[in-house]
Amino acid sequence: MGEVRIGLDARAAFLDPNRGFGRVTRSLAGELLRLLPGEVVLFVPHGSPVPQPWYPLAARIVALRRPRRGAFLFDGPAWRMTLARTPVDVLHLPTWTVPPRLPVPVVATFYDATPFRFPSPPEPWRRYRARQAIRSLARAAAVHAISNHAKSELLATVGVPQERVFVAHLGVGPEFLAASTQVPPEHLLFVGGSDPHKNLELVLAVLRSPDARRLPPLVVVGAAADDPRLSEPGLHGRVRREASPDDRTLVSLYQRALALLVPSHNEGFGLPALEAMACGCPVLAARAGALPEVCGEAAVLLDPNLPDSWREAMLALHAEPGRRAALIHAGLARARTFTWERTARELAAIYRATARTASSRS
Repeated sequence: MGEVRIGLDARAAFLDPNRGFGRVTRSLAGELLRLLPGEVVLFVPHGSPVPQPWYPLAARIVALRRPRRGAFLFDGPAWRMTLARTPVDVLHLPTWTVPPRLPVPVVATFYDATPFRFPSPPEPWRRYRARQAIRSLARAAAVHAISNHAKSELLATVGVPQERVFVAHLGVGPEFLAASTQVPPEHLLFVGGSDPHKNLELVLAVLRSPDARRLPPLVVVGAAADDPRLSEPGLHGRVRREASPDDRTLVSLYQRALALLVPSHNEGFGLPALEAMACGCPVLAARAGALPEVCGEAAVLLDPNLPDSWREAMLALHAEPGRRAALIHAGLARARTFTWERTARELAAIYRATARTASSRS
């Protein structure tokens, strides 16, 4: 078939711009527009400041009434009405849920099955809602899994046929780059939330140990910056919070870190690890989830249940600049293999195959 009209729900890029879902959606939207000019219809929240470069590249930009944290996506009739006014050949929903009975084939992105495997989110009602959102992916004509690990989790969790699940790794944007000159390390870095599977407790356990005084302080970025455990008396003066830094600030934090710490018990991808590598920041990551798949041999992989091994690895990096330099070099090379351009090309192939299959059945 010829040109395919692709609908992309880009609202997370505006509703959650500093969280993982929002940053992934923004990067995908920009790269898909460059790769497929005139083929992508963007759905954005009404009143949002759409980047000017998107306008000439999009087939159309459709402003939707701003939902309450994605509530629109639970409203099947509203989607059906919108798609009747703005027809597309395939609709990509990179976040939230897949409503029932949509009139076009849907490609949905799957991140991880953490709500089924860990008490994350910790509130039962939020965990139930997250599980329902994952189960809704069974309605999709095709599912984009962000890693081979994510694909395995999806197949083990939801009744989606294997032939409908495709892997396309995420990428790292050009804004994440190493400093032009070597920057002395000023802090340790943790980026993400504080849900139980993120394992922030391991990092705090290391900081509480007496010999951790030889290490630089910890900067906590993201939702975990609001965690009350950071205010414990024993951590006074050892932790700094950055709840919602912009990209420029985040890049600077990566560039100035002794290491990024990713002790998660599960990750569908682990985008901060890749961003850190691109910025010349060494990575200490858990030997769990998709982290070994993403990091390869460019990170120090550690057991997420053994804080002593993490403390020893941090102290070794602090004491041996040569070891840190070798990790920086390996990380920069690894990050160059993950680009949003590659992600967009792989997704474009999924869109066309999905639209072609739907057309042959109609």
